[in-house]
Amino acid sequence: MNSYNLNIFIIIWITAFILTRLGLSKMFKLAGKNPLLAWIPILNWWYWIQLVNRPKWYMIGMIIPGLNILFSFNIKLDILRSFGKDKFWEQFAGIVLTFAYFPYLFFDKSLKFIGGAGSKEWREKNLKKQGGIREWSDAILFAAYVAGGMRALYFDLYQIPTPSMESNLMVGDYLVVSRTNVGMRIPLTPITVPVLAPKEIAGIKAYSELVEFPYMRLPGWYTIQNNDVIVFNWPADKGFPTDKKDNYVKRCVGIPGDSIKIINSKVVVNNTPLPAFGKQQQRYLVLLKYPMSTEFLLENELGDFNTPSSLSKLNQDKIQQEGLYPYHIYTWKTNSEKIAKYTGVASLELDIEDQGYDRFLFPDARNNKYLKHGWDLNNYGPFYLPKRGETIKLTSESWDWYKLAIQEYEGREDIIESEGKFYQKGGSEPISDYTFKYGYYWMMGDNRYNSYDSRMWGYVPEDHILGKPLFTFFSLRKVIGIMNTEYGPQPMIEGQTMMYESHGIRWNRIFRKIE
Repeated sequence: MNSYNLNIFIIIWITAFILTRLGLSKMFKLAGKNPLLAWIPILNWWYWIQLVNRPKWYMIGMIIPGLNILFSFNIKLDILRSFGKDKFWEQFAGIVLTFAYFPYLFFDKSLKFIGGAGSKEWREKNLKKQGGIREWSDAILFAAYVAGGMRALYFDLYQIPTPSMESNLMVGDYLVVSRTNVGMRIPLTPITVPVLAPKEIAGIKAYSELVEFPYMRLPGWYTIQNNDVIVFNWPADKGFPTDKKDNYVKRCVGIPGDSIKIINSKVVVNNTPLPAFGKQQQRYLVLLKYPMSTEFLLENELGDFNTPSSLSKLNQDKIQQEGLYPYHIYTWKTNSEKIAKYTGVASLELDIEDQGYDRFLFPDARNNKYLKHGWDLNNYGPFYLPKRGETIKLTSESWDWYKLAIQEYEGREDIIESEGKFYQKGGSEPISDYTFKYGYYWMMGDNRYNSYDSRMWGYVPEDHILGKPLFTFFSLRKVIGIMNTEYGPQPMIEGQTMMYESHGIRWNRIFRKIE
């Protein structure tokens, strides 16, 4: 993905660099080194390492992305100790708020070099033994800096919480997600609870909006393609900054510049059918001779089930006559053929008819002023995804489709529609076209009839893109919990959350590449 606001990022980086090097150059001078060396990017690490008396091979760790976070923590801590800054608040400020604390040290007249703290002998001689609370505080600071830095800049960890991507990605899979290959997005709300960076803890905001950066993305070396699996912030998660919205993972079936439609459940991109990827699941109606059980789910590689809201007259009669139990299951074709032969299965048939889901589709035809459509899960569109910098003509029907992007995602609430014409608030001259500042993507789950995706809440702007999953590093074998009700076994759901139970480890999915 191409960079965005790279010039703003460079300005911020240069400012932080200058502020940091003010203090560092003074420390170099007091330690007997040429202060000008502190101003040379990358090379200054070599002299910094010498100043604190760390081994020369430390330079290797400083130039390896990801690993450099660990090594930078150590040399920052070392240089603070080398100048007698051993209080916790001093080390916290020097390590986390380097750009602010180092210039403060520039004006500290009492600053004095007392020796290279990177040496084990020096630490044993000069550092006092800390109490338990301080030791725990230091450990937490280290973990937060290293893990939080890795998460914010390079890699993220993501757990699959819902069945929308089964059977290619399973509930219980833990993914390693690269932020850098598609272009690293700079954190938008940097003041946050570190490491996991949640949006809330016990219902209380776990971040501050005191400092908010504009959307900035560094250049990536990979361009998102059709059918890529992508992790992104869910655009419909209202009331939170972009980087604090819930994380979703879906398959990107449409990229900026694509024209898309869904015909008889098949995705067509630019008039070419998009091939199904991997074990794409469909919905089946199964009639069981006994109530649904955890054992049935586990033995048949099923993650969840639900009860159909309606049945044909033929199936209703069969259920009453034979005492059968109807359920919807979600699986791929070859597995459905195996399940059909399973003991206790009276019948199994494909059931992909839309059961009234159209009332949830984007955009809501009931409230659209012009775009009145009859789309459903299987037949949707056509529609177009704009590219960054592309100018489109505003029409009454296109407005119903694009107004979410223009007014909310791009912050142009000043553009309004009146009687099929478009104006800037306070202006009288009509606006005929609009130029998009973001590109837009279309995300769908592989489990097409059990996926809450772009068909329901719309396109994904590029500033919501987080990264590309690389592999599954761990996987728990999970299936939906079952609760007994007066209507028989039902999936366990609390609020809108499906409650899954773990039944061991899926060893065959550990370190499995994402496709």
